[in-house]
Amino acid sequence: MQRLWPRTLVGQILLAAALALGLAQTVNFVLLLRSIETQAIGQASAFAGGRLIFVASDDRRAQRMQRRADRPPQRRGGEGVRRRNSTLFSSTPPAVAGESQPDAALRIMDAARQNDVQFQAVRVTLADRADVPPPMRRRDGPQAGLRDRLRPGAAPARRSLVVSAQLGSGQWVSTASALPQRGAPVIGWLIGQTLILYLAILLPLAFIAHRVTRPLRTLTGRANAFSAESVHAPLAEKGPEDIRNLIAAINAMEGRVTALIGEKDVMLGAIGHDLKTPLAALRVRIESVDDDEERERMAASIDEMVGILDDILVLARLGRSGEALRRTDLTALTETVVAEFVDRGGAATLADASGLVIADIRPVLIRRALRNLIGNALKYGGVARVHVARDRGSVCVTIDDDGPGIDQAAIETMFEPFVRAEASRNRATGGSGLGLTIARAIARQHGGAVTLVNRPGGGLTARLSLPG
Repeated sequence: MQRLWPRTLVGQILLAAALALGLAQTVNFVLLLRSIETQAIGQASAFAGGRLIFVASDDRRAQRMQRRADRPPQRRGGEGVRRRNSTLFSSTPPAVAGESQPDAALRIMDAARQNDVQFQAVRVTLADRADVPPPMRRRDGPQAGLRDRLRPGAAPARRSLVVSAQLGSGQWVSTASALPQRGAPVIGWLIGQTLILYLAILLPLAFIAHRVTRPLRTLTGRANAFSAESVHAPLAEKGPEDIRNLIAAINAMEGRVTALIGEKDVMLGAIGHDLKTPLAALRVRIESVDDDEERERMAASIDEMVGILDDILVLARLGRSGEALRRTDLTALTETVVAEFVDRGGAATLADASGLVIADIRPVLIRRALRNLIGNALKYGGVARVHVARDRGSVCVTIDDDGPGIDQAAIETMFEPFVRAEASRNRATGGSGLGLTIARAIARQHGGAVTLVNRPGGGLTARLSLPG
């Protein structure tokens, strides 16, 4: 059911309307068919009751019709032909299996009293045509009545209404009236009516729902495109009042978020300045320390604090980078980063450096991400084998190392700020614990991703993917 349920608001509105309309039409079908059947029973009972009232209104007529009914069949041309007589006289009512209709019997009694005819009792039974006694059954073919011969294409009735009335003499007189079939014509008409209703209701509803949800689609696109570094004009407030109120709230929220990000940048800039100034002063003062080993440890601690501060500021300001996208040769950029580590004695290599891999990137940020990934590979894996290539519409930089790798369950947590895996990361190796966090944030700002995968033969592969 969840797979069949539409995901869009327009689809859900149309499905709800279609289900409600279908339920209403089903109830309408049932009520209409029952009304048709009740009307048919009423017409048939009126016809049969009128026939019995006509017979019983004159005793002499009744006696004459009884004598006719008792005559033997006449023969014409050697064939037995019984004159059609749908009225049956008997001492007891005919035993017919079917559904009793007390309401119809009461109506016939009332009609008889209005015509000064007194029936001692009336029985009305709805029965199958095959259960009706032959003298009262409607005949087909040459023996059919005038009305049936004038309608040769009509479907034969399957049910009949058998009406029996007890005269004042105690004798019963019975007749039968065929009920018209409620067949395919009625069902086809109802189905056609339903299709017309669906078209008349669902098409305008789909148009209205599409217009109502258009501002929601605009809001979705605006939310997806929102970034701290881009400035957009407020959305125009269109649509129903509820939608206009939502757009106004989104515009106000966007303004507050942009203001908060701006205040955050100002605050971080002030913090960076206020912290770096005493650190620089402290760096100068430690030069007066006579113990060379102690001085080196103090300088290393200050440099580590400056590095951590720089990483925090870079991570906080990534959303408002002022650097524009430039068409850049990613291979050449990666080669310069690898060369920096080689100059410092790192075991970094670049394979296939001659191939051009062009992409629209922010070179300063991508260089920072590559430094973090390659630096991690050298720190924790000893070597960094770098590859640059195109792969299915994107450009990829992969860095392989020979380290112990990372526990599979802890890989995702390695991208969280200040998180270290004890098996391969410790304070002795240095670093702020923000390298992978910054690399992933830079990749996502470009619409890409950073992933870590343990190699089957040992070591770890870091993969930087960017739109190509």
